[in-house]
Amino acid sequence: MPSRNWNDDDELLRALREALLPHPEEQQVMTAARAAFRWRNADADVELASLLYDSDLDQSMLVRGSVHGTPRTLVFGRGPVNVEIEVSEAGIEGQLVPPEPGEVRLVTASGSDAETTTADEVGCFAFPARRRGPIRIECTLRGGRIATEWITA
Repeated sequence: MPSRNWNDDDELLRALREALLPHPEEQQVMTAARAAFRWRNADADVELASLLYDSDLDQSMLVRGSVHGTPRTLVFGRGPVNVEIEVSEAGIEGQLVPPEPGEVRLVTASGSDAETTTADEVGCFAFPARRRGPIRIECTLRGGRIATEWITA
């Protein structure tokens, strides 16, 4: 390896920049840490809906094991409102119970890939493509805003 000309400021800065660049694994950790910090400081008006039911944890499924390609059903609840979703290869379909129109967002851990749709008058909504990795559903309703716990799709 030829020696570098440390008297050239441009070459010195280039070498310093190369030395300080994180490895890809380190970059992933830093990106996840920034996302976690951003969610830690998330909007305080959003109430967290707890997981009430997960078909992957259903006792009858544990005996035989889940069948590949079977949709996963999840129910989240906060107060009188439930968010029921079904995650499959075709996408995510859901309903607000009791039925009510509103805005529904599908959010990834990075926060930058959020998609928005509208829940109709019977509370139904859909997202066409299945996401990999952690996701959550945020709903803006007449009574306020709720968000589901994070799930891995």
